[in-house]
Amino acid sequence: MISADAVGKRISTLRKEKQLSQEQLAEQLNISAQAISKWETGKSLPETSTLPLLSQILGQSIDRILMPQQLVVLQAIYTDGCESYDVTHFINQFVVDNCLTFFLNDQTLPHRIHSHRIKLLLIKYQIPSGTYAAYVLQDNLLAIHLDSEGYDLPSGELEFVFTAYGNERKHLNIMNKMKHYQYFKWGQFTATHELFPSLIDNHGEDYLLLVYVNASGIHAISCPEGDSIHYTSDRTELFGSDSVNDCCIVQNVGQLGFGQGMDCSWAGALYLSLKTMGQETTYETVMGVSGACWRVAFTPVWDYSSADALVAYDYAAPAFKAYGLQVSRTDRITSKERELEMRHIKESIKKHHLPIAINLRVAPEWGIITGYLNGGETLLCRSYFDEETFEEHKADPEFQEHMNISKGYLNVDQWPFSLIRFNGEVAKPSALDNLYASLQVKLDSMYAGESRGYKLGYQALQAWREGLLDEQWYQTANPQDFARRLGVNHFCLMALTDARRSAAIYLKDMLSFPAASLTGYLSEMADVYEQMHSRLQPFYASLTDVKSLDTFHSPKKVWTKEQRQQQADLLQSIEILERRGDELARRILAAAGND
Repeated sequence: MISADAVGKRISTLRKEKQLSQEQLAEQLNISAQAISKWETGKSLPETSTLPLLSQILGQSIDRILMPQQLVVLQAIYTDGCESYDVTHFINQFVVDNCLTFFLNDQTLPHRIHSHRIKLLLIKYQIPSGTYAAYVLQDNLLAIHLDSEGYDLPSGELEFVFTAYGNERKHLNIMNKMKHYQYFKWGQFTATHELFPSLIDNHGEDYLLLVYVNASGIHAISCPEGDSIHYTSDRTELFGSDSVNDCCIVQNVGQLGFGQGMDCSWAGALYLSLKTMGQETTYETVMGVSGACWRVAFTPVWDYSSADALVAYDYAAPAFKAYGLQVSRTDRITSKERELEMRHIKESIKKHHLPIAINLRVAPEWGIITGYLNGGETLLCRSYFDEETFEEHKADPEFQEHMNISKGYLNVDQWPFSLIRFNGEVAKPSALDNLYASLQVKLDSMYAGESRGYKLGYQALQAWREGLLDEQWYQTANPQDFARRLGVNHFCLMALTDARRSAAIYLKDMLSFPAASLTGYLSEMADVYEQMHSRLQPFYASLTDVKSLDTFHSPKKVWTKEQRQQQADLLQSIEILERRGDELARRILAAAGND
């Protein structure tokens, strides 16, 4: 029998483990924070439709959430102290009757670390008596049960639980030396043979490996001979040497920019990151599986942010599920939290798992972090505003010299207020399952209510039309306000045109996958979205480029009453086609349920 109290406590624990507030979890699930509070206090259970996404966000199976065992793995990290993979969901499958037994070797995990460093599995787990940590070295057996004596998590300074010097072939346990050095409160440890003698018959490079626990869990960090590992100022964490020579740049990451067939900046940044990770995909597929190809959002105050794919609806979660990605999100973190996040960013870059973030430079649009210089003091990126900078400084020799150093990437100018890192993979759904999920997102988002001041779906189209037809406003508006509304209109129309183009391409691509019973509906739906794009694109192209407004005496000469009426009529025709798309989506989902 499912216990609402037990489920609520488990959700609360897992949410806090992911460092999410109730509001942040609610936003990702597209529900209210009050609903989360009711779950966690045992007053209600999650809706069935919410469980798959909740499972993905919390990194636990639905069964582990609804029928929680007394032993739960809160975090499992496979690492060599440099490269790491989150395998929490995978390891939890081995918890049987409140016991975890797992033999760690190259064949038992879904990931490989190709290095000569010592490899190990770090476990943070919870049992009725509290939260503890454990580890197991490669080629050894891990066994945890309710009576296991794991490592306590200290509230103050970190505590070492395993230290070694050498490599995966041969190494020395150096715990006694580390306790000696700790006595003198050293601020750093340099990996040298003077401090940590090497085995005489050891071949290959030596590494210093330090495994420690702190209030947040268990961690491992490793550095090669000659490098250093440092304490943070409060001595609760360790980090690698941030020397001037510490840099990592992932080369040959493509360009971003509006008007290049990737006008949704979030989807464009995700597409580049996926390509760098070796995922075979297209921008249109990213738009399709996420559901962003169906999106339309609008705020009656006419703001550019309406075109941001994630501003009012979470299209990111379906995309991450479709590509089998485990992610970490940080939003509006404090300056104190940035030191730790910077280390995570650097680790991701070294693995070619490039983070995507919003507001990297110029304006709040999504981009991709491509590398770092000077130990992370300088981050590099691709953004949607690079081409203007390249053109402006093409004759500047100092700028060109920096481009040689940065491999053609521009500096990140400001700390992003939202950032997404990719830190593990799980099994991917089939292409058909992704299609069904996408169509459900379409139906949900087109009929969703207002979110954070933004209207969605049909409400957005209606608000946009009403704003276009408010002739009194246009007659009395000053030139600055008029020009701003004109710019917002262009930006939103660009986003809508790009989205419907992507929808048509995605649906056409999916024609090769479904069963015969779905082909007719899917083909017709693709035609519907081709019609939408064929109406939107010529109208958008006919509008005067907002960049040329300075050549006109008044912006009111650029955007006429007749054009606004034409666009309002166009949006009405788009709504009719959208409703036909809804009908076909329902038929496809109904037919799929009968297969």
